[in-house]
Amino acid sequence: MSFLKPSRTAHHPTAALTVPVCLSQEGAAGLPAGLNVQLFPEGTFAARDGRPATMTGGALAAWRMDADIAAAIIAAVASRETPLVIDYEHQSLNARQNGQPAPAAGWVESVDFVPGRGLFAAVSWTERARAYIEAGEYRFISPVFTFDATTGAVQALASAALTNTPALDGMEAVAAVEDPTTQETAMDELLERLRWMLNLPVTATAGEVIAQLDKLKGMLAPGAEGEAAATAAPVDLVALLTEQREQIATLTTQATTPDPARFAPVAALTALQQSNTALQARVAELEAGHELAALTAEIDAALADGRLNKAVEPWARELAKTDAAALRTYLAAAVPVAALTHMQTGGVTPAGAQPGTAALTEEARYVINQLGITPEEYRAANSEEA
Repeated sequence: MSFLKPSRTAHHPTAALTVPVCLSQEGAAGLPAGLNVQLFPEGTFAARDGRPATMTGGALAAWRMDADIAAAIIAAVASRETPLVIDYEHQSLNARQNGQPAPAAGWVESVDFVPGRGLFAAVSWTERARAYIEAGEYRFISPVFTFDATTGAVQALASAALTNTPALDGMEAVAAVEDPTTQETAMDELLERLRWMLNLPVTATAGEVIAQLDKLKGMLAPGAEGEAAATAAPVDLVALLTEQREQIATLTTQATTPDPARFAPVAALTALQQSNTALQARVAELEAGHELAALTAEIDAALADGRLNKAVEPWARELAKTDAAALRTYLAAAVPVAALTHMQTGGVTPAGAQPGTAALTEEARYVINQLGITPEEYRAANSEEA
């Protein structure tokens, strides 16, 4: 298997082995010239915390290094145009997350296999790293490597770091870390999915994605903004969306099939409104008829008691249809006139009057003046009453 750019379907596990550091050839007695750092022991080895078994679900009990395995690693290191870096505490792998610088502590110039002991490297240290090692402030080297999850064979050397946290005793201290290329690929894939979910352009940066996620957290936790949003109680977004989808489905069902006990069809409501309009019109018609009948009776009474002259009866009956209040006001103010109720001469023509005509009394003249009618209209009205 190759360490170079693993595919998304094939994962090459990665680990970091921690071993004591030697500053120079003199500190690595019995080693070929130039080798001063042991990278891997020969044979099988495993971490005391259970790795690689815990990394492979128990499928792999130990890593493995031998001459044949080392040959491929030696060739790969020799073919590089730039030497492999040795940093502090694997900061080269963590810089993307913590944003801190990752200065080099040294560079791997070459590697070689020593039978019976393992794989070693020739490392040139920076002055700063050399000072740390001489002062005893750093004591171990931790190479980062990929391995075959089936056989445990070390496959490639990715980098190394000075550290003080070995996972194994002596030369076999091991600590597992994530493969940087796999980690980068996973991060890119995660950003791609987040951009899609948040409807952001494909060019959106990680900072823009985080800002949009903070807005979403504020919406899911009303009132929580800034630092409060970061510490708000977690929300199961899938469960929340499922619940809202169910609520929308329920409301849609209620809208399409309303409860007949609470809602009436539009057609039925329209018919009811039309029926109500017709009923109101009928009631108004009956009320108007009743009003007209009452006014007719009042007109008849006014004609009988002399408040209304026969000559103005048509006017009064027409007014009753158009303005009942005005007619009632007129009748209430009218004064009964006795002369309008009977003939004052008893039907006998007064002396000096022409046959067929009746003399007008002072009372009759007053009535004529009040009503604005002619003597002939007055006499005609009296004739009809007689």
